[in-house]
Amino acid sequence: MAGTDPTTDEENLWLIGIKKELADLTAPCPSWSICKVTSKLRSTNNGDAYNPQIISIGPLHYRKDNVLDMEEHKKQYTRYFLARSAPNEDQALDDCGKLVRSLDSKVRAYYARPIDFSEDQLAKMLLFDGCFILELLLRYSKSEERKEYDPIFDIPWMLSVLQRDLALLENQIPLLVLEILFTYIARHTAKSLPPLTLLDLALYFFRPFLNNKEEIHVYSGREISHFLDLIHRSYLPSSPESDEGSLILISCATELRGAGIEFQKGTSKHLLDLKFENGVFEIPELDVFDSTESLLRNLIAFEQCLQLENQFVTSYAVLMDRLVNTTRDVKLLERKKIIQNNLGAYEDISNLLNRICKEVVVREFYFAKLSKKVNAYYEQTCHQHRAPLKRNYFKNPWTIISVIAASVLLSLTILQTIYSVLSYYHS
Repeated sequence: MAGTDPTTDEENLWLIGIKKELADLTAPCPSWSICKVTSKLRSTNNGDAYNPQIISIGPLHYRKDNVLDMEEHKKQYTRYFLARSAPNEDQALDDCGKLVRSLDSKVRAYYARPIDFSEDQLAKMLLFDGCFILELLLRYSKSEERKEYDPIFDIPWMLSVLQRDLALLENQIPLLVLEILFTYIARHTAKSLPPLTLLDLALYFFRPFLNNKEEIHVYSGREISHFLDLIHRSYLPSSPESDEGSLILISCATELRGAGIEFQKGTSKHLLDLKFENGVFEIPELDVFDSTESLLRNLIAFEQCLQLENQFVTSYAVLMDRLVNTTRDVKLLERKKIIQNNLGAYEDISNLLNRICKEVVVREFYFAKLSKKVNAYYEQTCHQHRAPLKRNYFKNPWTIISVIAASVLLSLTILQTIYSVLSYYHS
């Protein structure tokens, strides 16, 4: 009986390794909603807009050097959160730990990539992150919930940076983890919690980042996956247009104004409620502050990575990029109260809006119908010729009176000249 050739087995070791790798593969889950931002988007001018500054949440930025200091804060907040439970903190830790670990397969399905952590490691991470977030929301909602000294609330810049970090696409954990922990503490708490739901607490915490603060709209029947998804819902219009189409480009604000188009600050509180009628372009106010670029970039990345059917925020960013070409456009829109500049220099605003849509793909342009109307008006030559006259000579009542007086004087001068000539020939 011939034995196997050991040399052949050694030569096939690489194939055995491949077979193991293929056997360990997991099928991609169609329901994922947390992913790494694509390298194409990161290659633009400000890749840091997607990175946490002081705290990591979830596995994608876990234990990176710049976020390690917050790990102690997480543990402190976890202890305070579990201490809210009755009969004791140890029992709450046991129960909450088991609850979080039971979600392992569901949690992993939320991430586009496989998570390189064991069940125990992932559960520990989610327990600390989940308890920290909930304790933070509770303290933010009620000042008396805060301890005598709490650096997160006592150091002026920390809270705003935390709000920014917790709104990043790569810095999310599934909402179901927070829901199961919040439900447990609400049932076992030794003292009453604020009479708010988890979503109420989250909306209150992220209020500076929300667009429509009164109502969160839900399309396609998807459940809210995480905090960035919740913020994104606030940007969805109440009644989306049915005639979205391919991308249609328009001219910048100063060129449109040169063609007779007037800009007005829109009265709607919803950022996407732009209107164009009879040469008047109404645009709701865009409040630009330190975290605006990071917020918009992550909302756009969310739409891009998930290939959402309705790319509302992407469409808005593309339109604003077209309207703002230079600082002259920023000055015009700021003068019309359409842009609220909290950054300082006009260049900061123009650079922000001009960079934000690089490497972005727009499949369904929400403002296609509006852009067609703007271009149709712009292309009418009568408006282009009439606009300078209207802008230069009829922008206020005194100018109008002056023009009329000059016209009358010119007419009288011409008549007098004609009368003098006629009198000369008849004399």
